[in-house]
Amino acid sequence: MQRLILPLLAPLLTLLLVLSVRSPLAAAAPAKYDPDDGYHHYVQWSDFARKAAAARYPGASLTDMRYVGCEAVSSSSKRFVYRFWLREGAAEFGAYVTVEAANGTGKARVKRIEKSEGPVPSYGKWERYAAEAVRRKYPGAEIVGAKPFGCDCADGRAASQTFRFWIRQEGRSRLIRVTVAYRIRTDQVVAVRFENLSGFEPTWRAAPMHGSTD
Repeated sequence: MQRLILPLLAPLLTLLLVLSVRSPLAAAAPAKYDPDDGYHHYVQWSDFARKAAAARYPGASLTDMRYVGCEAVSSSSKRFVYRFWLREGAAEFGAYVTVEAANGTGKARVKRIEKSEGPVPSYGKWERYAAEAVRRKYPGAEIVGAKPFGCDCADGRAASQTFRFWIRQEGRSRLIRVTVAYRIRTDQVVAVRFENLSGFEPTWRAAPMHGSTD
């Protein structure tokens, strides 16, 4: 009888043991994204913007998308801009979709959809300004990548936009955060702040020369 019961109990005991041990991967899972950070908003409203573009151009297929960034025009709402590439027959064109979202409500509306054959200079101007500031602070550095990462409006008169830049200089890389603060009515820059997110680290290691003791 015992010979019949033991084989049946072994799988059950193994299952109970597995369930009683907490997975180290689950314990190390990162915290949820801050609802006010740039990445969260990029994810939150991208599908909303995509559906708006598809509704405006129902005969076109969406081929690509880029998150241009956000703009805080008041303390109660923010605007998020997406650029879509579309194809209709043999023709290709772009469209900028601006989504205006009320802070902390989860509600948004499409404020503007603008068709364009090429980049519109008014969109992404603060990212270009931040890129120039990076080049001045790190002469000779190569900007490998950039990403919009949030915006804020403190008092209804001044606003800021934040970006992350990955730069490479003399074979080493650095990830930095750049915040551009400006006056909303005049676009006058108030301050540019730099923050190191990671120090310089080698992006490659040269092979030791023959006879080296390294």
